[in-house]
Amino acid sequence: MATQSIVKVSELLYPRLTVPDLDAMEAFLMDFGMVRAARDADTLYMRGTGAAAYVHVVHKGATGFAGFAFGVASRNDLDRLAASEGFSAVEPRTEPDGGWRTTTRDLDGNFVEVVFGHVFNDAKGVAPRRLNIGDRFERIGELQRVPPRPSRIKRFGHIALNVASPAEALVWYNARFGLIASDRVNIAPGMPAAIFVRCNRGVVPTDHHTMLFASSMATAGVSGLNHLSWEVCDIDDVHAGNAHLAAKRHAHEWGIGRHLLGSQIFDYWRDPWGHIHEHWTDGDQLDASIPAGDHPISGAQANQWGPDMPPSFGRTIAPTN
Repeated sequence: MATQSIVKVSELLYPRLTVPDLDAMEAFLMDFGMVRAARDADTLYMRGTGAAAYVHVVHKGATGFAGFAFGVASRNDLDRLAASEGFSAVEPRTEPDGGWRTTTRDLDGNFVEVVFGHVFNDAKGVAPRRLNIGDRFERIGELQRVPPRPSRIKRFGHIALNVASPAEALVWYNARFGLIASDRVNIAPGMPAAIFVRCNRGVVPTDHHTMLFASSMATAGVSGLNHLSWEVCDIDDVHAGNAHLAAKRHAHEWGIGRHLLGSQIFDYWRDPWGHIHEHWTDGDQLDASIPAGDHPISGAQANQWGPDMPPSFGRTIAPTN
C-alpha cells in the first residue's frame, strides 16, 4: 500500500444519479428527508439540514450512476491532482455553490470529481434528541414526542461500489486521495471480497468507511453503484423515516438493523429506478492510527441484529459514459 498520496481528501460531498423523471425523484427524496436546494429543467439539487449547499445531484436522462464528489482542503490540492495523469485541468464549477474542480475516472469507469472553494448555506444543523440511557439522564421533566415526518438528513456519508478488484481499487484511491482500509472481508488471506475504506485525517476521527469496494463477482462481473448512504440525526430519525417511507409506499430494501463492520444502525430503501439509498446513525469513528481489520468471508456477519441481507441487495447501477 502506498504511503504517499497526491492529496488527502477530507469528505464526500454528493453523488450524481440520472433518472428520466425529476418530479418523481424529487418526491422520493423529500420523503427520504431532503429538501430542494435548486432545480432547472435538467438537474435537481437536494440538501439536508447541515451546512452543505446540497447532498444529492440528479440529472434528467436514462437511469444510471453519473459519479460522485470528494472535497479537499485547498486549491493547491486541486492543482496537484490536475497535474497528475488522468485528471482534467482545474475548471470553474457551474453548480449553484460555485468553486473549482478537477475530474477523472477510476479503474472501473466511475466519474470522480474533486472540489474546492464551494460555498455553504447558513443552516445551523439539527441537534439529536436528548435521551435517558443507563445512568445518563439528559431529559428531565420533558416528554419525548417524535412527530410523524421524514428523517432529518445531516450529510452524505458514504458510497459503495461494485468493482472488478477491491484490492486494486484501494491502491488506486489511496495513491490519489489518501483513503485507507478500515476492514477487509477476505475470501482467502490476501484476497479481499470487500474492503471498507475511510479518509485519512490524521489524528482527527472520521467515519469507519467513506467508501466500500465490493467485488463485482457477486454481480456477474458488472461494476458500478452498489448503494448510497446519508447520516441522519439520531435513531428516532431512522425509525420515523422508515415509517414515513412505508406510508408513502416506497420500496423497502433492508433494515432496520445494526451493522457489524462500521456499527451503524441502518435502513435501506430503493428510489423508483432501483438506486439504493441508506439512512444510518451511530457509526464508528476512527483516526488514522487504527489498523485495518481482517475477517474471513465465512464468518463476516452483515449485521449484529436485524433482518438478514436480502439477495437483491447491492445490484449494480452501471456508470454513465
